[in-house]
Amino acid sequence: MQLPTLRPVLFGALLALFALPVVANENNNPRRSASSVPRTTILEISDQIDSIVAAQLSSRSEQLNPLSSDEVFLRRAYLDIIGRIPSIDETNRFLKSKSKSKRADLIDDLLDSYGHVSHQFNFYADLLRIKSRLSGNLDGISYIDFVKDSIEENKPYDQFVRELISSQGPNLQRGNGAVGYYLRDRNMPEDNMSNTIRIFLGTRLECAQCHDHPFDKWTQRQYFEMVAFTGGLQYRAKATSAKANQIRKSFRSKDIPANQKPIFNRLGQTLSYGVEGSGTGLARLPENFLGEDGYDGEIVTGKTMFESKPLVEAKIPKKTAPVKSRNGAQQTAIRGAVPINSRIAYSEWLTDADNPRFAKVIANRLWKTAFGIALIEPVDIIEDGTVASNPELMDYLTETMIDLKFDTKQFLRAIYNSKTYQAQAYNKDILEVSKFNFNGPIVRRLSAEQIWDSLLTLTLSDIDQRYHPTSRNYASSGIRDSYELFERLTEMNTDEIFNFVANAADRSKNRKRTSYKDTPEYKKMAAERAKISKEIQMAKKRRNVELERKLRIKQAQVLADFKNRTSTSLKRSSELTSPAPAGHFLREFGQSDREQIDNSNTEPAVTQVLAMMNGYVEEKIATDSSSVLMQTALKAKSGKECTESIFLSMLNRKPTRKESRAWEKDFDEAAKRKDQTKIKEIYTDLIWTLANSNEFIFIK
Repeated sequence: MQLPTLRPVLFGALLALFALPVVANENNNPRRSASSVPRTTILEISDQIDSIVAAQLSSRSEQLNPLSSDEVFLRRAYLDIIGRIPSIDETNRFLKSKSKSKRADLIDDLLDSYGHVSHQFNFYADLLRIKSRLSGNLDGISYIDFVKDSIEENKPYDQFVRELISSQGPNLQRGNGAVGYYLRDRNMPEDNMSNTIRIFLGTRLECAQCHDHPFDKWTQRQYFEMVAFTGGLQYRAKATSAKANQIRKSFRSKDIPANQKPIFNRLGQTLSYGVEGSGTGLARLPENFLGEDGYDGEIVTGKTMFESKPLVEAKIPKKTAPVKSRNGAQQTAIRGAVPINSRIAYSEWLTDADNPRFAKVIANRLWKTAFGIALIEPVDIIEDGTVASNPELMDYLTETMIDLKFDTKQFLRAIYNSKTYQAQAYNKDILEVSKFNFNGPIVRRLSAEQIWDSLLTLTLSDIDQRYHPTSRNYASSGIRDSYELFERLTEMNTDEIFNFVANAADRSKNRKRTSYKDTPEYKKMAAERAKISKEIQMAKKRRNVELERKLRIKQAQVLADFKNRTSTSLKRSSELTSPAPAGHFLREFGQSDREQIDNSNTEPAVTQVLAMMNGYVEEKIATDSSSVLMQTALKAKSGKECTESIFLSMLNRKPTRKESRAWEKDFDEAAKRKDQTKIKEIYTDLIWTLANSNEFIFIK
């Protein structure tokens, strides 16, 4: 069958995309919204996806599942697009809407929200192994900001990857965070190359690092020819190296007080690290080389893995004796090697539309985020003979990614608007992934981040915000921003740096530990709650039950507002330390440790049940009257209204008659007796039951 192509009108609309007006995010970077491409254009792609899926289903005597209900679609769209369940207000607004385009409107709104940035960051953090502290305890905030900025701008994916691969300069220079891609694998250019090819080209080359690949065509020589494109890479920033060396000497001096040495060390790191070297196009084969073509220590020039093309003309110097490594680096310096921009050539080859795997791999990965299963599984073991479960669809999606200029937002927009995505979920066991025909998305367990962010939706309001973490390392200096510290240090002379360190050490020594209860904000909140407590006591004396109920809600709201403004731990997963520390809720539920690519898991565990039973749900939601969910429940005036509000908040649907009867009776009986203890117990039981139900834990 001939490959379907985009119609001329569609292609014309796509060309016009970059001529349309754009808006800016908080960093004043241009941001392209979902609506920048006409909806009709995207729906043509959606229809083509449906046609290809339907054709394969028909050929195998199957059919697409029926369209999902509004309730199911709403919950699925929120979880897949912004990584959390909708709030009760968002749920009611969508379910009550009579607009025929409300699904497409919702998709556009969600794609343009910060919630989408947050959710996509988690995708890239797992893929790129992004950490708040990079290799050697380096500050990773600039790398995190680069990725978030790129998503928020809707930067084309090919440009995003090129900037990662060709990045250079100081780590903490504003706008230079892409260097974190190399600093994450500092002194390990071979491992970095393996990761690059696995992430962006879906190919495993690791075996060829030590010998010719036993199961694929790649040789050990080819492996090091690819490594050669990043040859000569250095992990120190040239622009600030002189000042960093100055600081380093001070750190080693015996005259420096002991309490100042850690500060000098951290400041030296702040200025020292970055990425330099455009690439020499040269690499050295290892000792004990086991490949058939080459010998120990031979210098090879860069050649591409598919075409065996050099891309740049690298010259091997005459004197090639190896230089002994002082830091255990995988590749040592090659004397006489000259930078020739091989990294730039490498980045352009990697991201070229003609590269046989670049567009295919990201299209396959994004399809998996929407459907729970990819067209090619595993997503990072693609060989010449690999066949997708629907080859025609894989080809079409690859072509579409290229035609959309690698605009991943528009690509996802087309998928989410398809009838295939909006069909009822496939809930049977898939025995052979290669034969799955996509009757609908598969039922799948929420990721750790989706569970955390959904529980947070039940706890606080307005959680889709970006936070800019401060640096604890320099709090004593009065500077809490890593970028500002870098800029200040580059402007200081030696004497000023010494004074800065001395003052920071003194502040640290004399700093008193304070409680959050000592802050003006807390004192103001506590005073307001105390005032309301007196009003509650007056209402009790007058036996005004309705006024007492309203005052308790008001009192809880005061605390909720305070938590919204000041909480540092109750933030979306994308805004917390990456990864969360061991033992954190996120880690218990399978968040990646960021040591391996795609290292997260959604497997159930006993510790998860305990975390839900005795941890977050109990402490932060079910028994905390200031939580969003409890605020909603407390406003209910009957057992029916209360039950309905909790179901709408947690499962985003109204309870069935059977479910209503099971809970309403208990609520009403306790309310008649004015048994507040029993009412709270019923609240807790219902919330805990729903939080641990398959309907809450799974996307269907």
